[in-house]
Parts: sequence; C-alpha cells; structure tokens
Amino acid sequence: MKAKKVIACCASIVIGMAMSFPTHALPDNLWTSVPLTTPAQRHAGLAGGEGMQMIFGIAYAAANPNIVYMVSDTSQVWKSTDGGSTWQMKHKGFHANGGISLAVDPINENVVFVAGSNAEPYCDMSSPADGIYRTLDGGDSWSLMKPTPYFRGKEGAHFAFDKSSSRNNRTTVIYAGTHTEGILKSVDGGATWKCIGLKGMRIFDVKISLKDNPALIVATPAGLYILGREGEGLRKLPSAGLPLSELPITSIAFGEADPNIIYVAARKSGVYRSEDRGNTFYPINSGLAGNVDYNQIAACNSESLYVSVEKYGGTNPFFSRNGGKSWNKPHSLDNTSMAITKGRFFSAPVAVHPENCLAALTSANGADRIIKTTDGGKTWSYSGSGYTGGRRGVGKSSLAFYKNRQKMVFFLMDFGPSLTNDGGKTFTLLDIPRLEGKTTPVGAVSPNPDENLIVTAIGDWKKQTLAISRNEGKNWKIIHGTDDRYKFISFHPQKPNIIYAQGFISKDDGYSWKQLSQKVYAVFKDNGDIVYSIDACGENRSAIRRSDDQGETWTDPYKALPVDVKSINEIDIDTSNPDCIYVAANSGFYIYNGKNWAEKEEKSGLPKDSFGEMCFKCVAVDPRHPEVVYAGRWAPWKGHSNGIFRSLDRGNTWQNITFNLTQPITIWSISVSPQDGTVYLGSSHGSWQLPPPY
Repeated sequence: MKAKKVIACCASIVIGMAMSFPTHALPDNLWTSVPLTTPAQRHAGLAGGEGMQMIFGIAYAAANPNIVYMVSDTSQVWKSTDGGSTWQMKHKGFHANGGISLAVDPINENVVFVAGSNAEPYCDMSSPADGIYRTLDGGDSWSLMKPTPYFRGKEGAHFAFDKSSSRNNRTTVIYAGTHTEGILKSVDGGATWKCIGLKGMRIFDVKISLKDNPALIVATPAGLYILGREGEGLRKLPSAGLPLSELPITSIAFGEADPNIIYVAARKSGVYRSEDRGNTFYPINSGLAGNVDYNQIAACNSESLYVSVEKYGGTNPFFSRNGGKSWNKPHSLDNTSMAITKGRFFSAPVAVHPENCLAALTSANGADRIIKTTDGGKTWSYSGSGYTGGRRGVGKSSLAFYKNRQKMVFFLMDFGPSLTNDGGKTFTLLDIPRLEGKTTPVGAVSPNPDENLIVTAIGDWKKQTLAISRNEGKNWKIIHGTDDRYKFISFHPQKPNIIYAQGFISKDDGYSWKQLSQKVYAVFKDNGDIVYSIDACGENRSAIRRSDDQGETWTDPYKALPVDVKSINEIDIDTSNPDCIYVAANSGFYIYNGKNWAEKEEKSGLPKDSFGEMCFKCVAVDPRHPEVVYAGRWAPWKGHSNGIFRSLDRGNTWQNITFNLTQPITIWSISVSPQDGTVYLGSSHGSWQLPPPY
C-alpha cells in the first residue's frame, strides 16, 4: 500500500476503536518475573534467577543474619529474608544506576546505606543521582541523603559504624568514604554529613577499630591513613613492606578481636598482613595464584579470610583459616550443578556470616550468579533464586517468537541467546562463537515451523557480526563482512526465505547475503516488502525512509522529523497502517499520523522523569491489536527512569504500567507476543511479562 493512497491515519483509526479499551482503568494484573531457570533448578523446586549483573556490594544484617542486602552496578538494591537463598528487588526511590558498596547498621536490620553510582565502566562520569542513599524501612523506600560522586571500581566498604553510639535502636555515628570529598561523618544517623579529613582524596575503603585507641583505617590512592573519630591525629601509615608499585590498595580487612592485625589485598603482589596496626607488612601468598589481581578481601576474625581475584579463570575466592599462612581454592563454585552460567572471572565482595565464619555469600562475577558456602569456602552452591538480570539486548527483536508459542529465544546483551521450549519455565544458553564477547543484542527465528533457523549478531557491545544456525543453536556459521552495531533483525512475515538484518538482506534462507543501500529498522507486518530506514536530512533533522520493494529502492514519503538521527533509539509501525510510525528517541516520543509528526508530552500521560528528562529507549506495537502501543523509558548517563507506559488508543493517551516493578527502573526492550499479546520487557532487572489488556 503506497503512502499517498492511505486516507486513514493513526488519529482517525482511534475513533473506531475507542470503545474497546477503557483508558480510565488499569488492570489488576502484575508483572511476573521470567527467570532463566535451568531444568536442574526446576527439578529441585527452585524458582531460578540468573543474576548476570555485577554485584559490587553485599552484606548480612548483623542484628538478624537472615537478612542480606546487595547492590549491583546496574540493577540497584536487592534483599533476601532467608539468608541469601531468595531475593527481591528493593529500589523504590533509588534513582542511581546502581552502587559500588553497601553497609547495614549493625544494630538495626532495616537501616542500610549504599554508595550510589552511575557505575559507568569506561570513564569517571558522575550523575546527580550519585551519592549516599539510606533506607530506614528495610529497603521499601530509599532517600538520597548526600549527593556526591562515586565512580565505578572494585573497592572495599565505604561506610563504618561506631557501635558505641547506639541510640533508640540506631547507630547515630557513621563514617563514609567518598570519591571526591574525603571522609565524611554523620552524628545523626546519616541525615547530615561533614568532612573530617582527606578532603578531595578518593577513598577506597574505611574500617573502624573500637578497641585500644579507637581509630579509622582508610585506604586511598596514596596509601593507608589512620585518623581519630573526630579526624584528629591524621597521619599516613608507614606500611613498610607493602609493594609501592601495587598501590593503590583498594581493600583492607581486620578482625575486631585483635585490631593490630590488618590485611590488605595488594593486586598482583597478593595479600599482605600487618601485626602492628599498619606500620609494617609482610606477604602471605602461600597457595595463591600468581600474576593476577587481588583487590577484595574479607575477614570474619583475625584468622578466617577470603580474597577475590580479578580476571582469573580459576575457581575463587581463595580462603584461609590460619591468618593467611596458607590459602586454598574452592573445589567447586556450583556444587549442586544448578546455574545456567559457569565459572568466575571478575572479583566480587564476600559477605561473611556475622555468627558463623564458615558461611559466606559472594557472586560468581563474570557469570554473576549469587553463590553460598557453608563449609568455609571449600564448596559454593547456587543461592540466587529471584535475582534476575539477564538483560535482553536492544528493542523488540531481542526476543524471537516461534510459531509454537512454547518456544522463544531471548537474545541477551552479555551472555548470548537463551532458548526455552516450554513457554519460559526452563531455559538453555545456546553456545555461540566468542567474537570479542558474547553479546547478542538482537536476533530472529524462522517463521517456517519446519526449520530450526536462528539468525543473530555476535560480538561486543559496539560491533557485531551476523551468525546463523540451522539446528537451533547447536552449530553456527559466521557471515563475514557483515559488521555493524545491530538494532534490528527480522524475517519477512509473508516470505520466510527473506531475512532483513539491518544493512543486509538474504533471499535464500541466509545462504547468501546482499548489502542494501539503506539499513532496515522496521518491517510492515501486513506486507513484509515494505521496510523502513532512518537517515539524517540536515542538522537536527531525521528522515524516515521507506522501501516498498524489500530495500531495493527508497523514497522519502514523510515529512522530516525535527530530531537528531543519533537521538533515535527505535521505530515501530502500526500493523494495519504503513504510514503510522512511532519513534522512541532520547529527545521524546513521536508519532507520524500519515500527514504530520506529533510529539507526545506530559498532557498525554508521559511525564518527565526525576532528572527532568523525556527519554525513550524502545517502542513496540501489539501485532494483534495495533491500538495497543508500549514505550519504555531510560535516562542515559544519569540513572534509572520511570519505567514502562502503555497506550490503548494508538498513542493518543498513555498510562504508566510499571506497577509492581516499582519506579525508577530502566526499560531496555519491549517485545509483544504475536500469539497472545503478552508483553515482555527487558531490563537490567531481568525479563518480566504482563498479560495483554484484552
């Protein structure tokens, strides 16, 4: 259908559908998690939870060890009420992207502090959402108590509690190490803060000793410092024997029984021990691997230790039961063979049980699942049900639906494709070639039920190469010469031998490929010959180009969109009207109604987020009911945005349907099942599903 022949537009179609869905009422349905549960987990009666986001802080509540909190780099705060076996999201009011450390008030299980951070891995970039967060109600709500930058890094703890200051079941005196403001002190339970020393210096770790001349021991880029509880007596510790080449020391540990014994993780030089309160150190590396980074250490007492290793393929954390005289590595990190991922690559903090040195929690970072030991570190077992974070890639084609509604493939941003054959009850990660990483941002499966054809793009976050499997992921063929940053792959809805892969097309089931003159970012469902591209057409102006012949020739039938092309994240098309176009962009949400562009604003039900932004990451039209449209929000480089919105009248009005997911939360992708209209969102908190509104 040519654009000039279409007389119906988005707005006029709404009139005929207005009675279908009452926009004044929201459904009672809630989002349900879709964990990447393994068959072994399901057989064992576990709910499953794949993790897959990097945990930077984890801590037991000393007042009630059944309570454990943790914070990741991208999915904010989580809580367990059964000693770390199962987890729930706890991020209401937590606007930062994530955090780099976490600490629980030693006398109150409901009071928690987090160093909230943008956690950007490529630069020290701060956000107005960064700073010291506090909850007084066990994570049900959070408040930013002190805005201050915290940059990404594998460090120790940034909070220390003076337990002698207990008042009304709260610790009133708390110390915080910051990244730009030195050591801060609060005397009112974290409501207000003042600097007491080391101003302008980045603090990696702070520990408090309450015995024999109470003092703070602080790790900084310049070395170790000691200061009194009011900041008095500040001096740099001699630290004789520490390898200066391995500074900075980012993690320190000691047991309260003997405050003179201090341990530090000294990166490639291993672990060091001091028996004179940090004046001199000596190495304790017997049993440790060489030439790897040791940068996170934990102590239960002066003799029971755990240390994590960075970028090391062997099993760890290492453990010692004799003050570091000898170290051992675990026999297994998945003693019960439950996890969907294997191994450990990045270091992670270790939370030691406050009453049992043989019990501890950590995460198999690099695989990012939560694991637990009850035998002092000899074996670790999966302990992460409920903790989801397998983030699907970008846009609606990060989830592929088969004709058989029990089968789907989730294309994960960090771990490759994951296949379910039973409607999401269990999943299997498909082994793919590692091309600078295991990212598969998008993909598609053949609509032909007689084929087991999967097409995806494999690589790192910035560049991928097409790959195809003809046996449902058992073997893959790399399509060389197809490098791109992929956002879209789709089969032709009527001609399953045709595959659109952004700037490439195959017309023979993927056996041969041809480069197109324009990249395809959307396909019209009712006529798959009609495809759409995005291009710049002047400064801060974009053109939605259209081809009616499978990308062979292109026209410009639509008015220019007054948006920078780099701002556009995703487009989708009304499934019954090829001239009704939806655009999700960092600058707003736009609809082309067949004649003009309209920007949807707050009066339509799309409010700005807490940063004052109107950024949209994704958009998806329900293929069965095109009057139902979904839009997902994000706040790039700042933190989490205000969730997911739905329109029941082709984008004319909107309602926030984040529901029980709780705001703020970023939505990276939205896909709608063509079989039953179930909507699946992808986020750093994992995948979640919601029934359709009909």
